[in-house]
Amino acid sequence: MKTNEFSTRPLQSRLMPNSQRWTVTGERACLAVLFAWLVFLPLPFGSVIEEARVPLIAVPMALSVIAALLRLHATRDRTHTAQPTRPWAIWSVGTLILIAYVIVQLVPLPRSALRVLSPEAHAIWNGASQLAVMAGATPREAWPLTVDPHATTYELFRLAALFATFTTAALLIRTHTRRQVLAFTLCCAAMFEAFYGIREAALNRYAIWGWVNRLIFDRVTGTFVNPNHFGHYLAIVLPMALFIAAVFWYRAGGPQSTPAQRLAQVIEHSLLTIGFALMAAIACAAGILLSQSRGALLALGAGLLTVVAMLPGRRVARIASGTAAGLVAITALALFLGPERTVTRFLGSTDAVASRQVSISAAIGIWQRFSIFGSGAGTFERVVSMEQGQNFDVIYHHAHNDFAELAATTGMLGFVIAMVTLAGGYVALVRLTFGASSGEITWSRRAFQTAALASLTIAMIHALFDFNFYIPANPATLAAIVGASVASLDHDRRIRR
Repeated sequence: MKTNEFSTRPLQSRLMPNSQRWTVTGERACLAVLFAWLVFLPLPFGSVIEEARVPLIAVPMALSVIAALLRLHATRDRTHTAQPTRPWAIWSVGTLILIAYVIVQLVPLPRSALRVLSPEAHAIWNGASQLAVMAGATPREAWPLTVDPHATTYELFRLAALFATFTTAALLIRTHTRRQVLAFTLCCAAMFEAFYGIREAALNRYAIWGWVNRLIFDRVTGTFVNPNHFGHYLAIVLPMALFIAAVFWYRAGGPQSTPAQRLAQVIEHSLLTIGFALMAAIACAAGILLSQSRGALLALGAGLLTVVAMLPGRRVARIASGTAAGLVAITALALFLGPERTVTRFLGSTDAVASRQVSISAAIGIWQRFSIFGSGAGTFERVVSMEQGQNFDVIYHHAHNDFAELAATTGMLGFVIAMVTLAGGYVALVRLTFGASSGEITWSRRAFQTAALASLTIAMIHALFDFNFYIPANPATLAAIVGASVASLDHDRRIRR
């Protein structure tokens, strides 16, 4: 049977139309660029530096256009083309509405209209205009809703790039093999991040590409400046390692196989693969502990347990066993790596909590000032001093709460658009994975969707006390994971009519 299968492949390749062959080649080239870009993202300090902005924005936008054209070409002769899944549709429509809303924030409005829509923005622009007149400049007759058009323009392009990353992954990562390659790629990137940071800590120099991190010392940061953002990156990638291990464990036996039989099959056929997955998971967990990020560790545990609670079957027993296994693993790692390097900070001072309270309170105050339309996407740093009541020697670039900053900079309208979109897509993905119709999709796809839900849940929980959405590498990586989980279900196998 195997001989016949292999002997028919060259014939099938010869019978494949040239246009289809070129489409497949084009998609694979785009995937290679996408995976290389995802590996690159965390390397230049989490892509927060100016030099990383062009590849951060240009690469996914170009890939999304090419991928869309390839998909249109591949389905041009079909009566019914592949339909997007419900979470894909919800997140796409909602994101496009949010992008359009940010564009509205940049549109210059007559002074009288701005005074009605955003009195605070009008007051800021009016004061700036009076200073310009005193300096001899000609005042403008129209002002936008945002208080800093340059910062809002960059945020607009960053949002568009995130949407492009999501769309590219949804268009191209449609098969199990491609989802596995994505998981392996991200695991390799996370392992490099962890080992690079551990090496710098072992050498006691805490340098990133030669730049010595004097801002935060004695905590592993990988190639990120902030250890909390490094820990977050590892936390959202760790479910990909669990996905790889789960798939090969599942394939090691049938429904009636005992754990011992599966283990024997794993040792015989899949030992290297599962060993790689477990090594990646351990490296991610060790990196999170060495970063001493309380938020990342809490979000990781809460996110994984939340998704475990969604799995069908004995939920209480599964949650209890999962909690026990997680505590044992973390305790063992902490003891192996040394408590003083991993968990001692968890019992330390409350300065970090107080600092977060200041920035979150400032964000809430800004929201009250710019209640409807916000101060402008990406302008938190420009307006935080208006409400910052403590720590005047520090200017907060972001609120330590992504939801509060979103409300402050986009107002009630932007906040509602984003939250309805996020919640709607999340619920739709949960139903697609665990609902009544989930039996129509393969087990491996459901496993990847479960891992993607875990990554998304971890990010949502961590967003309550950090600002990882504004560290470009982290949301872009998450967008690729989530996009791959909502791709079309038919995999180009729909019968032509």
